Amino acid sequence: MKKYLEAINPRIYIALSGLLLGLTVIFAEIGLFAFFAMIPLALMILKKTKNGEYSTKSAYIDGFIFYMSFDIVVFHWFTYFYPLDFAELSKLEAIFVIALAWFGVSALQSVFSAFVFVLISKFAKNEIYKKHPMLLAPYAAALWTVNEWTQTFTWAGVPWGRIAISQTEMPIMMQNASLFGSYFLTFVIVLINFLAAMAIFCEDRRKTASKIAALVLCIHVLCGSILYFVPNENKEKSIKIASIQGNIESQSAWDVSDSEMFDIYEAQTRKAVDEGAELVIWPEGALLVDIDFYIKPKSSDKIIRISEAVSNLSVSVNATIVLGTFVYSDDGEDLFNSMSVFYPDGSHVIGAYSKMKPVPFGEYLPMRNIITTILPVLEEINLLDYEVTPGKEHSLFSATKDEDAIKVGTLICFDAIYETLAKNSVREGAEIFVIASNDSWFYDSRAMNMHHSQNILRSVEQGKYTVNCGNTGITSFVNGKGDVISIMPIYEEGYLIDTVYASSARTLYSYIGNFFVYVCAIVALSPFFVAFIYKKKKQVD
Repeated sequence: MKKYLEAINPRIYIALSGLLLGLTVIFAEIGLFAFFAMIPLALMILKKTKNGEYSTKSAYIDGFIFYMSFDIVVFHWFTYFYPLDFAELSKLEAIFVIALAWFGVSALQSVFSAFVFVLISKFAKNEIYKKHPMLLAPYAAALWTVNEWTQTFTWAGVPWGRIAISQTEMPIMMQNASLFGSYFLTFVIVLINFLAAMAIFCEDRRKTASKIAALVLCIHVLCGSILYFVPNENKEKSIKIASIQGNIESQSAWDVSDSEMFDIYEAQTRKAVDEGAELVIWPEGALLVDIDFYIKPKSSDKIIRISEAVSNLSVSVNATIVLGTFVYSDDGEDLFNSMSVFYPDGSHVIGAYSKMKPVPFGEYLPMRNIITTILPVLEEINLLDYEVTPGKEHSLFSATKDEDAIKVGTLICFDAIYETLAKNSVREGAEIFVIASNDSWFYDSRAMNMHHSQNILRSVEQGKYTVNCGNTGITSFVNGKGDVISIMPIYEEGYLIDTVYASSARTLYSYIGNFFVYVCAIVALSPFFVAFIYKKKKQVD
């Protein structure tokens, strides 16, 4: 084996691992291969750390190569944006912007993530590693876990390519997310990869590494199986919900009047209510204007505000309607991307929930003054002439006006990739989730599936039914085990209707949050603390 490892440039193996792991993330159908994809990388790390001569510079370059290879695959969907017609750019400008986004975001992620390899190289020179080399596997897994978590901190670290989403086509394999969160799935996958590499590379640790890897995998599957087959639905509390897919692409939405858009959603809403829907969801940006904009729907003999039109429709069909559109603050200074709720009795809650994580370079420009000075062309790809203000509250709404109405937690599109938003919503009392999205910008790329996978993880982490409503897809119903109960084909106009069961029960993860990640952070830092203590002790002696 060592002869073959030396025959090819080690960095080819590192890049190969990044590419393979990236493929399991964008194609969850092959998610099982995530448990093997990192073995070439781990073999190279073991080879380089064997004699404790893994330099900081070499480790950083290795890390950058791995993460760049991984992110290039994960963010491939930027290429689907060509030719950026909505931005009115030339073909050359469009190619430049797309290449800048694709390689720029990948590089930005990789520049920081590469320090994972630097810490591994430092650990390899630590006394702990020299005495207990088997600890490299859990240490690497802890670093990967912490790195994914830190990507939620700023706009520069988009947590889009989490390893855990590779498991969303295998319900049993993702159930432990309900205990310790989706980061725990990342930890297990990386741990098994490194243990398998040790079983291949280290003759003196082959049996031990093999046994531990097999034990970890067996426990992971066993616990997942138990969690999957134990019921968590309360059949006594349910509601029939319809999710409307208007099939209006944002790129061409400006060619369709707001009145025409409303007519499409109104027609589908009436059909859904005829089938028994009590709650009807319209997607994010169903109408790309603010809630007080005036329209002339077919059902009205006069020009009226959107809010009035939706309220009239809600009263007419006797069902609650949740609408995604823009809402201005009372002073008119702030614009929110919100979901508003309209009840059959004529009451409503404007801006019941506002998007807490607006999309950078889509709904706002980070570091606007600097970026527009260096690259003014990027201002053209901002979807709006004004910036969206982040919402600040994890507000819920009642599905109906009944006294014991189901409490609905809402996430809007980009919000769904941030696990703490869903967790906080459950802590406020959410019994089901509605995730309204506008993924039409992705066209029919795998980015739609990746976003849907993130939504599935939120269902499993919190043990709640999730109603996913997309402009052009993916529109689906997912139960608290991560099973896709029903799904609508993308790029079709219509609606999806199903019965959703509410649950007031909570998962362990909803209580402890990212406690497991904090433990991993302690593990990541502990070798250096121990080394410091050891050094001080030697000085005293």
